[in-house]
Amino acid sequence: MSDLKAALVYPEAEVRRWKAEGYWTDAMPHHALADWAARTPEASALIGPAQTLSYAALLDKVRRTAAGFQTLGLKRGDVIGFQLPNIPDFMIAYLGAQMMGAVPCMLHMPYRTGELEPLIAHAQPKAILCMGAGEKYDAPALMRQMQAKAPFLKTIIAVGAKAPPGVVAFDSLANGPLAEIADPPGPDDPAVLLFTSGTSALPKAVVHSHRTLTASAQHTGDRMGVTARDVVLCAPAHTHAFGLCVGVMMVLCGAANALMPEYSPPALAETIRRTRATVVCCGPAHILAGFKAKLWDPDTTQSIERVFTGGALCPPDVLRALDAALPNGKAYQVWGMTEVWMPILHRLDATLDDRAASLGLPPHGHQVRVCGSDGRALPPGEEGELQMRGPFLLACYYGNEKATRESFAEEGWFRTGDLAILDARGNIALTGRLKEIINRGGMKINPMDIEAIMGNHPAVALAALVPMPDEVLGEKACLFVQPLPGQTLTLEEACAHLAAHKVVKMRWPERLILVEAMPMTATRKVIKGKLKELL
Repeated sequence: MSDLKAALVYPEAEVRRWKAEGYWTDAMPHHALADWAARTPEASALIGPAQTLSYAALLDKVRRTAAGFQTLGLKRGDVIGFQLPNIPDFMIAYLGAQMMGAVPCMLHMPYRTGELEPLIAHAQPKAILCMGAGEKYDAPALMRQMQAKAPFLKTIIAVGAKAPPGVVAFDSLANGPLAEIADPPGPDDPAVLLFTSGTSALPKAVVHSHRTLTASAQHTGDRMGVTARDVVLCAPAHTHAFGLCVGVMMVLCGAANALMPEYSPPALAETIRRTRATVVCCGPAHILAGFKAKLWDPDTTQSIERVFTGGALCPPDVLRALDAALPNGKAYQVWGMTEVWMPILHRLDATLDDRAASLGLPPHGHQVRVCGSDGRALPPGEEGELQMRGPFLLACYYGNEKATRESFAEEGWFRTGDLAILDARGNIALTGRLKEIINRGGMKINPMDIEAIMGNHPAVALAALVPMPDEVLGEKACLFVQPLPGQTLTLEEACAHLAAHKVVKMRWPERLILVEAMPMTATRKVIKGKLKELL
């Protein structure tokens, strides 16, 4: 067993309470897979562009893959890196790894040497799954280069294309012989290793057990109302906490996973239409891009019953516009973090006003509070840092005591870093990120408001406001804009747009930089740390 389990030590009294109250159970995703394969063997489990697998077929491939991992010498507690898009083989490999006790470690598809090296050094995977060599990216070749600096990395497994010499073909595992699991995992074992999205700094490693993973995914499915009749399309990558939580949730609920390997607005619309998706999970950037491309039309939206948007703040007018575009559905906000999965979302009967203005309620068993800069809890209606504690939360950051100390307050309260307001009914409304507030000579500028207004400009695809150093004021605001194709924008035009929306001059940006493409996380959230490097 790897030392990942050291990152899963919780207070004993809390563990007893969470188990007694039913928040923590012994259930694991591969148990649910076997159950659904027995109950609804022919029901669709995975719907890819060129392949559909039933629950029975998925279980068979997962069992063979688990056996195949064992033949490679992998064992319970070993880490396996995953750099795969949302394809059927991702879920097959993920569930197969967990079934035999290995720990999937998520590595996002856009990552290359600079991003991968520190993550691989930290996680120390024994094997890595990646796509076969393509025209733009030869992943097996890059991973082989990584092996020179990572003696612990013994095996490279390629999905799809023919495996080159020295690389294992994933098909040989998924179609290989069945075998008993030599040392199956338990619910307290590590289930997955993820890294925080790293929009402002180097990522931090988060380990979740099968208990926290399953509890959060089950809660998410319950709040979303997902059942075995649903077809769920998740636009964020399954290598991201949002996408992975939804992917696991589908297995727990017996729903069909409508897989979209590579995002683009037309691909999202095509996948919805082809699969008749009833539930869509996406980020606000996906929604805005759909509106800019005029893709939220009746042909696309008629099957949709519920859309859940998260991964970044969603402006109220964007959610209202999407809700109006759904003839048979409703739009909701969700909130989560790598550290705590996806615990906050509205009940399905919430009003549009509530859904547009707030995230909703925390799950049963969790406590939330909003704190001022002095660490004291604030009354409803006042803005402060959102803090929480409960059974979905990480115990600590893996191999990073400094980050753990900085992120936890007394009595186990986790500092999310998000600014929020709690209303009298317990609904939580996010207002920004604590670290992203720009301090212009004492004037606090929340980028969220400016970004939402600029996002509605007819020439703008995406907008992001970041601080730039200033000798007199300390900080000033710099606006980064990704224009729509064929469009451009000047600082004067941007400020005129803000003035028309009654934004006071002291909050206007004082520099504008146009970029061809914003640096984005897997959930289409702007990586502001990379933008600051351009200043």
